[in-house]
Amino acid sequence: MKMVKNAPFIHISLLLWCILDINLKICTGQNIDKAPVRLAVLAPGDETLPFALHKVVPAVIYAVQTLAKQGGRPIEVLHRDTECSSTYGPLHAFELYNSGLADVLLGPLCPYVLAPVARYSSVWDLPILTAAGQNDNFDIKEPHYRLMTRMNGSYSQIGLIFLQVLKKFNWKVVALLFHNFDDRTLGNSDCYFTLGAVYTALGRKSFYKDFDETLTTVNYEDMLKEVSQYARGKIYFYI
Repeated sequence: MKMVKNAPFIHISLLLWCILDINLKICTGQNIDKAPVRLAVLAPGDETLPFALHKVVPAVIYAVQTLAKQGGRPIEVLHRDTECSSTYGPLHAFELYNSGLADVLLGPLCPYVLAPVARYSSVWDLPILTAAGQNDNFDIKEPHYRLMTRMNGSYSQIGLIFLQVLKKFNWKVVALLFHNFDDRTLGNSDCYFTLGAVYTALGRKSFYKDFDETLTTVNYEDMLKEVSQYARGKIYFYI
């Protein structure tokens, strides 16, 4: 499954709304003052990613400058490079919390960073806004993810769409074919999480097979023949 090229720009519009919402809620509280709201951006520094720091931070700063013209409490922006690491990402969150530097976290955007940080945030009472977190594990808000707001929906919604498609065409037997990393140190791919939600929606009974699209040794013809044996001919879903 390929990333949508204009996804960062879609997230920018959502970001503008969310920051505005935070600003308005704080400004209408009982204890109004001019102390700045400290917004910490947690994103990877890898410039090849669509949600890299150098792409996200300028959008955040633009949103903050726009809000500054409307008055209300000022917003300070700081950022940390999570390196998309389940080790270094949470460590940066700990540093921000222990130092009292953040009132709101924007991100993290990598799933293996978001999961632990979101769990900690519910203990710290530190809200999180993220364009990630589509994994259906995040659908259950209590008790671990109660302060996380997702701006991009969830993969479980895709599962519901699949069910409607199957019902429309009266398809009963379905096989799932998806890309996942052969190198397990890389974790699971977005395709894995997407069809994982579909697999759950189908009652965890469908045949599935994964392959690594980055490898040149994959025999696609043999793979499709195998999958077709479990999908009533040519009816299967590939992501």
